[in-house]
Amino acid sequence: FLFRTIRTKKELRLDDRMSVMSLLSADSFADLREMWQSVDFDRLGITFDDGSNIASVSGSLLFSGVSFSYALQASPAPAATHHIFCNADLSDIQSAVHIDLGPAVASGRIVPAIVQAMLELGEVLGRNLGIKAVFWSPAAVVSGYDYYAEAVAQYAEGAAFPALLCVGFDMSTIAIVQTTGLAWLCDQELTFAHGQLPAHEAMRYVVRLVHDLATQGAYDRALELPGLHADEVVVVTPSPDQGTVNARLVTGKEAINSAE
Repeated sequence: FLFRTIRTKKELRLDDRMSVMSLLSADSFADLREMWQSVDFDRLGITFDDGSNIASVSGSLLFSGVSFSYALQASPAPAATHHIFCNADLSDIQSAVHIDLGPAVASGRIVPAIVQAMLELGEVLGRNLGIKAVFWSPAAVVSGYDYYAEAVAQYAEGAAFPALLCVGFDMSTIAIVQTTGLAWLCDQELTFAHGQLPAHEAMRYVVRLVHDLATQGAYDRALELPGLHADEVVVVTPSPDQGTVNARLVTGKEAINSAE
C-alpha cells in the first residue's frame, strides 16, 4: 500500500512544532547534513516525495509505502522525562533529524503497520547517520540508539511491541502503574492496579497490555483477560469518553468467582 503526502498552504512546517521522533546526533548540523547527502537512500528503500530531494534539509520521503516528513536541524537534545538504556552524553547533542507522519497519514498513528514503519525508518536512518539516541516526543522518552535498534529489530521479527521506546511508565503511586504517551498510539492511557507486586513483576502485565493496545487498538468494552498464572485474571474497564482504560489484577478466590 502507498500513503502519499498532500501538502497545503496551511500545513505547519515540521520544525515549527514538536515532531514525533527525533534522531539525535553529536555531529554539527553541517556535518549531519553532509552525511545525509552521502547516504545511499535507494539501497535503504527510501525515496523522496513531493519535490523533495537529497539536498533538501526538510521535506517528504517514502519508506515502506508510508509518507513521512523530515527535517534536519541544529538543536540540543530535547528535555526527556524517561531515559531508557541511554549511555550517550545528551549534552553533546548538536543536531537532529526530526521525523513525523506525512500530513495525509496523520491518523496513521493508530495503525500498527504505519507506526512500525516509522520505528524501522528511525533504525535505518540512525544506523547510517551515526545517531546517538532517539527521542519519542509523545512520551518524552529518550533511548540509546543501540537499544532502540535492537528493540525495533526484535519487534519486526515478531516480538512484543517495544513499549519502553514509545511509552512512559509512572510508578510513583503505590500498587499502580500509569502510562504516558500510550494514547498517541491507541487513544487510551492505561492505569494498572496490581496490589503489592514488585515493580518488575507488575511491568510484565503492563507490557502485555500495552502490546495489545498498541497493536490491536483501544478496548471498547469491559473484559476479563487471562493473567500470567492460573489463579488470576486482569479485569479491564475502558472509559472511552475520557481516553483511559483501567486494568486490575485479581487473584485467588476473587479470580475464580469472576471466571465463573
